[in-house]
Amino acid sequence: MSNLKLITFDLDNTLWPVDEVIRQAEKACSLWIAENHPDAAAALSAERVRAVRTSLLKEKPEYLDNLTALRQDAMSRAFVEHGFGKDEARRIALAAFQVFHEARNRVSFFPGALEVLEQLADSYVLGALTNGNADLRMIGIHDLFAFHHSAETIGKRKPAPDMFAAALRSAGVSASQAIHVGDHPLEDVHAAREHGMHTVWANLVDMDWPVELAKPSHHIHNLREIPDLVPLFDE
Repeated sequence: MSNLKLITFDLDNTLWPVDEVIRQAEKACSLWIAENHPDAAAALSAERVRAVRTSLLKEKPEYLDNLTALRQDAMSRAFVEHGFGKDEARRIALAAFQVFHEARNRVSFFPGALEVLEQLADSYVLGALTNGNADLRMIGIHDLFAFHHSAETIGKRKPAPDMFAAALRSAGVSASQAIHVGDHPLEDVHAAREHGMHTVWANLVDMDWPVELAKPSHHIHNLREIPDLVPLFDE
């Protein structure tokens, strides 16, 4: 009988490359503001937004556990500092965020990602664990996952153990019956390993492994390697 029951996946830079997605989403957001609220566009220069985000994070570091709130509140504050009333600033910020969010969920998967997920979903419970705010329903893959936990829904971002503990509870399995696949050496591989889970480092964007962390037992450069790797974890 198979011992392995659960495979959890990080999302950004694990199932799809994210940097260009965010760039395009920010561009779409800026264009929408320029077209619909030209008087607000000047408030959102890259330097101003960076300064506002930095000050918000200093005031409230837990914004890192909710990137949606951070982006919405940063835009709101930038508009207020530019002379808009609070209510109007909030209204424009929320509408602009919707534009950003729709574009942020237009992703292009890494080669093999969809086929591998479909193949694994036939035999294992799949879960998504992310610090970001991707929406699996908007992306169109929610039916492949039994659950989706994020820093926003759990209230703590990886590498805190909370998300991994929630995943094990959701699937009703022990850590030894689960694999976590992710791109981030600390937030994914080291954190899941510390929680007792098996791990696979999905190094699809050619990162260097940090010297201060113990090397990963398994790492891949293409998601199509996962189905052949999974039986190695089964006892």
